[in-house]
Amino acid sequence: MKKLLGSILLTAALSFTFTAADAQTGKIVFENQSHDFGSEVPEKGGNVTHRFVFTNQGNVPVTIQNVTTSCGCTTPAWTKEPVAPGEQGFVDATYNPANRPGSFNKSLTITSTGDPKMIALTISGVVVKAPLTVEEEFPVVLEGIRLSGKALAFARIAINEKEIKSSEIKVYNSSEMPVEISFKNVPDYLAVQSVRLQPKEKGTIKAVYVSKANAQYGTSINEIEVFVNGKKLPETLTSTITLIPASDSQSAAKPVISFINNNYLFSNVKQGSMISNEYRFKNAGQADLEILATNVVNNNNSDLKITFPKAVKQGEEGVIKVVLNTKNLKGQQDFNIEIITNVSSNPVSHISLRGNVIE
Repeated sequence: MKKLLGSILLTAALSFTFTAADAQTGKIVFENQSHDFGSEVPEKGGNVTHRFVFTNQGNVPVTIQNVTTSCGCTTPAWTKEPVAPGEQGFVDATYNPANRPGSFNKSLTITSTGDPKMIALTISGVVVKAPLTVEEEFPVVLEGIRLSGKALAFARIAINEKEIKSSEIKVYNSSEMPVEISFKNVPDYLAVQSVRLQPKEKGTIKAVYVSKANAQYGTSINEIEVFVNGKKLPETLTSTITLIPASDSQSAAKPVISFINNNYLFSNVKQGSMISNEYRFKNAGQADLEILATNVVNNNNSDLKITFPKAVKQGEEGVIKVVLNTKNLKGQQDFNIEIITNVSSNPVSHISLRGNVIE
């Protein structure tokens, strides 16, 4: 009986101790744990801040020990001193929208001495991209005009392409008088029209691909001369286009070209020496491989001779031979040679020849 009574009294004492301990705690309760800044946060309007307010609903002071964020774009601040029972504290969340257009959803994790020990807060919104300044939209400065870029670049185009392909450069008349922008040395495969602009007017330089019967396979890089009101500018525009064979998507059996070696590096050679290398490859596909043409990218050196087989049967190997006469060359040489084939998935392969020519 005494043992039973002792157990009851011990249990009651422990229960009272735990209850009393539980009662002596701070309790953080936020008015809200999320905030939406809305759908029109300006990208260049500066930082935006929301203050999360909480009340200590416990019976002892509570202290926020730390606040961490999910992104460096969000900066926290909070009440550093202990918050007494019944009093309020805060956590500020500051978001930097600069260079961050689009929606965002960031979290803050609060660690405290109260109950609960950890609390999560979130901020969200949509940053509206700021309009570009003239300097940002047209970074290339020429005489009297500004451009968005200097490259007229075309993706690979089938040599018999009938669909109109074009490439554009935005232009701005930064002068105080009307200008007419015209072009010379335009390659045969392009048509580029003149542009007339009033002062502070924006426009577009548009290049249109013009299919030619005598067009050559491979990549062509050309420098187009620019004239403003008849005056030639020292700067040029660069046009780049790669012409490929028409794709034969009907045939299930296709060739595959696989090079055993596609790079050759020669050491210092004396001017006038002959450099020769063989590039071996295999037709790893299920149909005959046809080599339609070769093209030396942006280099018309007549001293470079390339020989190749017109066709290689499936499973067989072939050799492309390159011979370079260095009599007219000096210094570092870098030849990027395109091999144009009937491989529909990737009709342009590359081999290279690099080295240094000394006197």
